[in-house]
Amino acid sequence: MSFSLSLSRMDYDTAVTQFPSAVPASWVGAASIACQTALDNASGLLAALATRYDTAISNVSAIEARNSSTATSPS
Repeated sequence: MSFSLSLSRMDYDTAVTQFPSAVPASWVGAASIACQTALDNASGLLAALATRYDTAISNVSAIEARNSSTATSPS
C-alpha cells in the first residue's frame, strides 16, 4: 500500500510543478481577477492535499511496521 501511495505522491508532486500560480500579465479585467482567485483557491487546496499525503504516508508506514513486527513465521 505504501508503494502505491508513494507513486501517487510522486505524480502529485509532478502535477503541482506544472500548475500555474498566476494568470498571464496580458489578462486584464474581471475575468482575470476571477481566474486568479480560482488559482489561489486551488493552490490552497493543493497545499492541504500535500499535508494529507504526508499524514497518510506516515500512518500507512506505522501500520506496515506494526504488522511486520507482529507477523509470525511459519513453522
